[in-house]
Amino acid sequence: MGETPRRGGDRPTSGRADGARPAADSEPGAWCGAGADTAPAVVDVHRLTKRYGRVEALRDVSFTVPAGTVTGFLGANGSGKTTTLRILLGMVAATDGHALINGRPYRELPAPARTVGAVLEPAAHPARTGRNHLRCLALPLGLPRRRRGPAVDAALAAVDLTAAADRPVGTYSLGMRGRLAIAGALLGDPELLVLDEPANGLDPDGIRWLRRFLRSWAASGRSALLSSHVLAEVTQTVDHVVIVDRGQVVLAAPATEVGRGHVEVRTPEADRLAELLVREPGVDVVRTGPDGLRLPHGLAEQVGRLCAAHGIPLVELHTTGPDLERTFFDLTSRADDETHGGAGGEARERAGGGWR
Repeated sequence: MGETPRRGGDRPTSGRADGARPAADSEPGAWCGAGADTAPAVVDVHRLTKRYGRVEALRDVSFTVPAGTVTGFLGANGSGKTTTLRILLGMVAATDGHALINGRPYRELPAPARTVGAVLEPAAHPARTGRNHLRCLALPLGLPRRRRGPAVDAALAAVDLTAAADRPVGTYSLGMRGRLAIAGALLGDPELLVLDEPANGLDPDGIRWLRRFLRSWAASGRSALLSSHVLAEVTQTVDHVVIVDRGQVVLAAPATEVGRGHVEVRTPEADRLAELLVREPGVDVVRTGPDGLRLPHGLAEQVGRLCAAHGIPLVELHTTGPDLERTFFDLTSRADDETHGGAGGEARERAGGGWR
């Protein structure tokens, strides 16, 4: 796998924050993780409000993204996720409140491309090669000519597209196009990535690559804010979770405090299985006896595949306790109950939610 591009002087690893800043003036009943962040905030969204005429798209949205962490931004379609990201990136003006990156609005950043790289609505001409697509994106970034080529090469390597760099984008799979979009966000060597649904179109190998990439990114002291509807993947990837519903934050907390469910495994070859699992970045394995392992929620399918591929016998494999998906639906159903007398959230869950 390609390495995340680095500058000459790497930033120190900040480590994970132990707490999350509560949402300011959230509605009664909203739950937010308590405690102060132990890392400085790269993103500070405070009492963000946006109105379109009589429609209030956002109301008092507040959360932070600590340095050196990956924050998952979750919500249903129309909940305000995209509006929040657009305001953060200076694409839409807020009615009230602020969304700051390193203490400044996006439009006041002295070198935006060196500070934040974003993927919201990726597009590339199908006849252009991946390399030439990135060269075009590099032109307006203000990079010196001598640095454009190395920046493009580093970005391609970081997303494992070097071998396909000179193929037309039209021949790329959906997952490869997603990785090309991330490569574009890396060209300025930013401190922060803002990614909208980066797992879309990725196969299992691609999702595993994305998880490794984001964990490596955070380990280097950099930060990421990503929206996603792949809940099991979010559980294994993020340090913090922010859930927004109907334009308001209903949860902002460390991932360790959200969905404490886990996977229980029993096998006579627990040592061998543990060795295979710890090779995956971000997977914490806890021994629960001579033949037992406890893993983060969402790994049951991966455990089953590994055991089948390596001939490891399973005595027990099951998931226990609440997970992030259950927490999400509990919180958003609560809002539905208050607004629609209890029917909305249940109906949305039965329908699969259509949320992203």
